[in-house]
Amino acid sequence: MIRNILFYIKEAFLSTKKNGIISLATIVCLTATLIIVGIFLIISLHINNFIANLESDLIAVAYLKDDLTQEEIGKLVQNTSSLEGVREVVYISKEEALQKLKEDLTEHEEILAGLPENPLPSSLEITVFEAGFLDEVSFQVNQFKGIEEVNYGGQLTKNLLIIFDFIRKTGLGIILILLFVSILIMFAVIKISVHSRQQEIEIMTLVGATSWFIRWPFIIEGFLKGLISSLMSFFIIYKAYKFYLTQVKSLIPFISVNLEPDFILRIGITLLFLGVFIGIFGSMLSLRKISYEEL
Repeated sequence: MIRNILFYIKEAFLSTKKNGIISLATIVCLTATLIIVGIFLIISLHINNFIANLESDLIAVAYLKDDLTQEEIGKLVQNTSSLEGVREVVYISKEEALQKLKEDLTEHEEILAGLPENPLPSSLEITVFEAGFLDEVSFQVNQFKGIEEVNYGGQLTKNLLIIFDFIRKTGLGIILILLFVSILIMFAVIKISVHSRQQEIEIMTLVGATSWFIRWPFIIEGFLKGLISSLMSFFIIYKAYKFYLTQVKSLIPFISVNLEPDFILRIGITLLFLGVFIGIFGSMLSLRKISYEEL
């Protein structure tokens, strides 16, 4: 078995060397394809992270009328908390609202210095689980007695989520198309390799070589091309990501790019799997299409 494995590997390298230009072009094409796939995977992960952070901070603010008693406020909190989609309700008094405003305007205290009294209303900060609940929750809370007005970044939030979801789905579609094209490239390359060694394969068939004995060198050839392409693409993506990460943070500070430390490693594993899969599957598909009567 070891002798056979060594023979398969040797034949795979000989086939690669014999079709050197085509093999190099294949590796370059697969590497470029996997780089694009990796970029879209990174973008998708960051979009998912951004959406998760955005949805965790979805808040509707219900402003209360000034003449409410503590009992009425407590009832409003209880009723609001019982609504579907509401995760948390926090009561903010007039004093707390003013104190929070002062903290936000620490460098511009003169703006508040001339106020004769506290102009801010008390409010309820309502956190929901998903963006889809914002409209309905805001509408229902607005019907409660004692509510002056309900404000939330509803349309803006929904527009952002729609845009990012579109980008994510478009990226997935592009990835699938690129993978399909990569498999076709590998299919064509292995088919060329088979035909370039047609005479050798005919001789091997005549002396009793099994179909899998003939196929394995080509499968290993596809595996090696996919492996080399995935390793090269990951190396390029890793270096580029580290370089541009600080630029992205400075240009778009409001978008979170703080993913798990091992996420780039997971991208590498994904690319490795995809590269090997493309190489092996494309090779087997090519060999399946060629009957040994033709060979």
